[in-house]
Amino acid sequence: MKYVLARNRVRRVLLGLRWFGIWCVLLYGVLAQALPEETWLVVIGNNRGNADEVQLLYGERDAREFAEVLRTQGGVASDRVRMLLDEHTETVRRTLLGINAALRARAADGKNTALVVFYSGHADAESLHLRGTRLPMEELRALVAGSAATMRILVVDACRSGSVTRVKGMRSAPEFAIRIEDRVEAEGTAMISSSTAGESSQESDRLRASFFSHHLVNALRGAADRNGDGKVTLSEAYAYSYAQTLRSSGQTLSLQHPTYSYDVKGSGDLVLTTLSGAEQNIGRLRLSQAGTYLVTEEKESGAVVAELSTTHDRGVIALPRGTYFIQRRGSHEYREYLVTLLPGQEVDLDTQSFRSVRYDQLVRKRGGARVSVHGVNLLAGARGALLMGEAPTANAVLGYSADLPWLTVGARLRGSTAALVSIDGGLSSRHYELGLALLLSRYVDLPWFSLAFGVAMEGTWYAQRFAPTLRTVTDRSSFGLGFSALFAIERQLVSGLGLRLELGPVASLFRGANIMSGEESASTTRSVFTWWVAGGGVWRF
Repeated sequence: MKYVLARNRVRRVLLGLRWFGIWCVLLYGVLAQALPEETWLVVIGNNRGNADEVQLLYGERDAREFAEVLRTQGGVASDRVRMLLDEHTETVRRTLLGINAALRARAADGKNTALVVFYSGHADAESLHLRGTRLPMEELRALVAGSAATMRILVVDACRSGSVTRVKGMRSAPEFAIRIEDRVEAEGTAMISSSTAGESSQESDRLRASFFSHHLVNALRGAADRNGDGKVTLSEAYAYSYAQTLRSSGQTLSLQHPTYSYDVKGSGDLVLTTLSGAEQNIGRLRLSQAGTYLVTEEKESGAVVAELSTTHDRGVIALPRGTYFIQRRGSHEYREYLVTLLPGQEVDLDTQSFRSVRYDQLVRKRGGARVSVHGVNLLAGARGALLMGEAPTANAVLGYSADLPWLTVGARLRGSTAALVSIDGGLSSRHYELGLALLLSRYVDLPWFSLAFGVAMEGTWYAQRFAPTLRTVTDRSSFGLGFSALFAIERQLVSGLGLRLELGPVASLFRGANIMSGEESASTTRSVFTWWVAGGGVWRF
């Protein structure tokens, strides 16, 4: 009895804690606050660093993209945006000092203000590298943290920039989630870097951006909106950028771990961007399902606009007006859409027509992220007679295939059995075959089906077992080789499942017995030319 009462009491406590947690999450969302009306944005982009450093390609573009998303979706007024591209240290220092002076005056009037500083370019653990000049990290930290703005945010996308957050390293994890006690609040300083103090930040020619800046901009466009409330908070943006940067850099020689440092107080998270009421050239794209999407300009080979992952169905991302080619990566196929976004318009992918492209087709076209697609097939077939007096034999085939960029390779196990009666009816036997074949095929993918042309070579074990009669005949077995040309047609159905029909000529070489006067006299190598046809199911995964 005491045990039951104790167990019930524990259940009530756990239920209470669960509801407390739910109310905390709801209250946390309610308390989220947007950037104040008077927010100053300073974006610094430098492709050129020190004289001995390779010139970057996308540092200045990263800065422009970040400024644009905060201006159009974060509500930052254009007259409070300072774009510093390919500038020296003195220009950056003078700009920040001037803005801080203006913020001190506004603070004296009791105004709620914010300062957001973004940098993309070369750096080391000690300083930013600005066109042959250096801005010490400690000075940058002081210029931001010492500002009179109510909320101060510094984002640095550069090599070994973790020193700006005073974080020297972090263990790799599949996904990073900010704990509720670490959340950004209404007042204070938040600093984010694209890498730890000992890591390199990396650019991508395919993305036309650095990994971190690309994922941060897409986070602010809506990819990071995990709860679907149409708002992207600083916590959501960082968590998304961390996970996606780690994933993208995992395909390179070194991992890249964004870091953070928060020193804040107040209540509620800080909303950086919203997805409703986006102004000017912005349209909204409502995604159909949770998953990974690739968005390019106008066509498949166009410039990459966004590579993003959503964790919930019906997510929304805001994009500039234009025509976009969109690929959604499913378990067995890509779905390809062509969508035109107009200012203020929302387009729902669920209402758009699409073309399905299977992964095996993508691999064979030397496209997509995968380098191979594997499959199994189960076929039932028939082959023409090999022995005199034998009818066509039924066969069962179990096969494996691997689609590669230039061809498809496979292996299959074939088995068959057939009864045989001699011409005079005095001798009956059963003929068994077990074959192991290697196949090479080339596919031609058409809109409704795929054609395959290939060759196969099979090693076969033959056995002939005789029924007891007045004649004494010894059972026989031998090995042989088979060569065939295969022509196949495949039609995919759903979830990687499809149908296959194949046929072709077969040439078989094997040892056969010579019979004279009803007796076996010798054995010779025989060659028989016949046919093959089979059909069944395939499953690619």
